[in-house]
Amino acid sequence: MELVNLSEWEPGDRFLAAVLSALEEVEVDASGITVALVGGDYMADLKERFFGERATTDVLTFAYDDVREVVVCPSHLNYDPYEIARRIFHGILHALGYDHKVKSKAPKMERIEATLMEAFGRRFGRDV
Repeated sequence: MELVNLSEWEPGDRFLAAVLSALEEVEVDASGITVALVGGDYMADLKERFFGERATTDVLTFAYDDVREVVVCPSHLNYDPYEIARRIFHGILHALGYDHKVKSKAPKMERIEATLMEAFGRRFGRDV
């Protein structure tokens, strides 16, 4: 996973280490996935360009050909590191093909996401 920070929020080394450790512990292979942290205007521009609606949102995932990108807006999440981590994990799982909109597939994605958050919480300093 590569993290690109284009937002005003500074994630810090501890945050990034906790995210990467959680992914490793849960054996989620996020290699080749780019996670971009962006501001509200940038997120609204993306949503308008790709979905025809100018509005900010918490996370967008793009997966096509060999490109897998997760875009997260920290300001939309009130700069809460736990919610930002949750959206990063959520987006990564979507980029890997997991789906929660199909009822039969939702429990698996939700279980992995919860396990990732537990691992993140242990490393970042709070049980989530």
